[in-house]
Amino acid sequence: MADSKIISRLFFRLLPVQIILVAIGSINSIIDGMIAGKLIGPLALSVIGLYMPVIKLIDTVNAVLVGGSQILCGQFLGKGELDKTSKVFSLDMLVTVVFSLIASLLMFTIPGTIGMGIGADSETIDGLVSYLRAMSFGITGQILASQFSVFLQLEQQEKRTYAGIAAMAVSNVTLNVLFVQVFDMGLFGLGLSTTVSSWLFCIIQATYYFTGKAAIRFSLKDLEPAYLKDMIRIGIPGAIVQFCLTIRGLALNKIILGYAGNEALSAFSAVGTFGCAYYAATAGVASATRLLVSVYYGEEDRAGLLLIMKTALCKGVALVSAVAAVSIALAVPFTNIFCADHSSEVYRLTLQYFRIFPLSMPFSAFCVIFNNYYQCSDRMKIVHVLSIIDGMIGVVLSSLILAPPLGAMGIWLSQVMNGVYTLIAIYAYTMIVNRRFPTSVEDMLILRDDFGVSEDDRLDISIKSSEEVINTSQQVVDFCTQHGISGRHSFYSGLCIEEMAGNIVQHGFVKGRKNSIDIRVVYKDGGVLIRFKDTCRPFDPKEMSSIFSPEDITKNIGIRMVSRISSRMDYSYVLGLNVLTIKI
Repeated sequence: MADSKIISRLFFRLLPVQIILVAIGSINSIIDGMIAGKLIGPLALSVIGLYMPVIKLIDTVNAVLVGGSQILCGQFLGKGELDKTSKVFSLDMLVTVVFSLIASLLMFTIPGTIGMGIGADSETIDGLVSYLRAMSFGITGQILASQFSVFLQLEQQEKRTYAGIAAMAVSNVTLNVLFVQVFDMGLFGLGLSTTVSSWLFCIIQATYYFTGKAAIRFSLKDLEPAYLKDMIRIGIPGAIVQFCLTIRGLALNKIILGYAGNEALSAFSAVGTFGCAYYAATAGVASATRLLVSVYYGEEDRAGLLLIMKTALCKGVALVSAVAAVSIALAVPFTNIFCADHSSEVYRLTLQYFRIFPLSMPFSAFCVIFNNYYQCSDRMKIVHVLSIIDGMIGVVLSSLILAPPLGAMGIWLSQVMNGVYTLIAIYAYTMIVNRRFPTSVEDMLILRDDFGVSEDDRLDISIKSSEEVINTSQQVVDFCTQHGISGRHSFYSGLCIEEMAGNIVQHGFVKGRKNSIDIRVVYKDGGVLIRFKDTCRPFDPKEMSSIFSPEDITKNIGIRMVSRISSRMDYSYVLGLNVLTIKI
């Protein structure tokens, strides 16, 4: 199929960035955990563990904004509506700043109240208050950085994100050593170094929006408050997951302290800080899926959606399984990062958890891939159910049952059981909707009957050279004729292919590279829709069609002719693809 190579290539180009974006928060947590365990002591690890629910609570709101804005932007880009994408971006930035400033103010002014609320005791409260105050200065930078990362990816500016992450990691390590070891600032220094490095990451990304090159721009004039409702509605599932994870963290803190003690809480904290980094492979696969699905769902491309899901479920889950296997194999060196005393109970429990937790990852990958797909396709009921099971109920209930007889081991095993529950829920849901057991990926997509077009009503072609253009033009004419399109409009459709595809081959193909244009011709509602996709440099024919040169009347004549014979022409540059849609 024409789109298969493009989809696979896009998926694996997006995947590394998405994995790193998900791991961003973990990078600082890992560094803090290493410094805390080695330079401050085991009690500092407990403080970081207690802080995890605060991170989850902040991520709850951030997840709404990131998820809602990402899906909305993808759908608008799929429809070629770039101006609406800028409006979503502007609204997202404003709401993000307001929320993050409120969160920062609360963390700085009432850290003691927050500390007691998340389970601190007399041993940990003073250290937690210092850590919360230091971290409060960096909340705005941290959240803005995660927002910028999403939009920079749409702009093909992943290198700025990579540079920001590298700078953040280096500065955090350097400042941690300086503040903690040299200046002896303890947990306040630990949090302050994270704050400074988060702002550095944010600033490196933000500079792009001052270059004048950004296609998606911030403007107070572009604010569209009505989009906030859609952003929240679409992003709510992410908030439910984060909220459930917050409750789960609070519940597990109490269960661990009640049935396994402070040593198990330190182990839980160590794996929690590092575990999020390799779990990022799972969330990265899900995020790449969500980004692609949102665009192809906006296009109502049934075949494209099926290809995306097959790619995610086959290659994505295989990748996550490989990461899980490597994580188990490296359990000992991972444990050594946090625990120097191999004879301690903390070391034994941490090693045990590092070997068990990765077993849950393939199950989680399957769940979050479908959860993100259902979110993009507006099936919110099952998304909410899966979010609650995966985020809280599965782990907490299993821990309550298994912790009394098995102690820490029961809590570790509950992570794996959670994946099994969500897998059962997905199959049960599709079986209820379809009224039969799903036997294929397409069954599990549960697309409405009128979504997209059937295979008989579409023609997929891939062009790799100028010699193929003429033959393709005739194929399109024949396709239109077979569907009862008038001779004139059939001729126009073929002419459109000949002119636009020929222009892309002549001016966009790069010598020495594997160039191709994917073309889809669709018969729908008695008319013809033609969509071109290519990976050449950005080129908007809508702009070129308006250029007329008195010195050279032939300039852009082909594009101007297509513009005149078409009833609609939409262009967007989506995820590194030129996407041109023409209606004849």
